[in-house]
Amino acid sequence: MDFADVHPETLVTGVDLSPIQPLFVPPNVTFYIDDLEDDWTYSYKFDFVYGRMLTGSIADWPRFIHQSYEFLEPGGWIELTDILLDLQSDDGTVGPDCAAQRWAVHMREAAAIWKRPLDSCMFYKQQLAEAGFTNVTERVYKWPSNPWPKDGKFKELGMWTYENLGVGLSGLSLALFTRALGWSKEQLEVFLVDVRKDMKDRSIHGWWPM
Repeated sequence: MDFADVHPETLVTGVDLSPIQPLFVPPNVTFYIDDLEDDWTYSYKFDFVYGRMLTGSIADWPRFIHQSYEFLEPGGWIELTDILLDLQSDDGTVGPDCAAQRWAVHMREAAAIWKRPLDSCMFYKQQLAEAGFTNVTERVYKWPSNPWPKDGKFKELGMWTYENLGVGLSGLSLALFTRALGWSKEQLEVFLVDVRKDMKDRSIHGWWPM
C-alpha cells in the first residue's frame, strides 16, 4: 500500500490465501483472496510481479515463475525476496551442534516431505532464466540471527530477525514437525527451548542468507 500511496498513477493488485487485508486501502489498490498456485485468470497483464517470503508456500516454482512471465507486459519485471533457512557464520560459531541450525535442517527436511521446499530461493535464478527472463540478478544479504553485530544497522536488523523467527518458533514449527516428521507437541516444545536459547545467544554470530 505504501507503493500505491507514492504512485497513485499505478494500479496495485494484492493476492493472499487468507482474508487478512486491511479495511481501508488506497483507491488504486485491489486485494484478491486467491491461490497463486491455481491457473491465473487475470484479464490484464502486469508491469511488475513481486513476491516476498513465499518459500514454503509454493510446490511448483517453475510453474509459478512461468505464469508470472506469461502475465507480464513486454519489458516487465519480477522480484522474489526470500530467506534460506540455513544458519551460517563467518567465524565458526555456528556448528553442527547448534540447536538453531538443527532446527533449520529439520524444517527443510519436513518441508521437502510436504513438497513445499524451504530452499526454493537457491533455484530462482536458474528457473527465471529457464522461463525466459533476461538480465537475471541475484543478491544475497546477511540477516543477523539476533542483535550480536556491533554495527547499529545490523544490530537493529538482528533484533527484528529474532522477533520474526525466535518469537514465532512454535507457530512456524508445529505443523511441519508433528505432521511431517511425526514429533509430538511435547517433544517439539522441549527442543525449541534450546533453539530459542541459541537464537538469543549473542556469542553465536549467526546469519540467515536473504
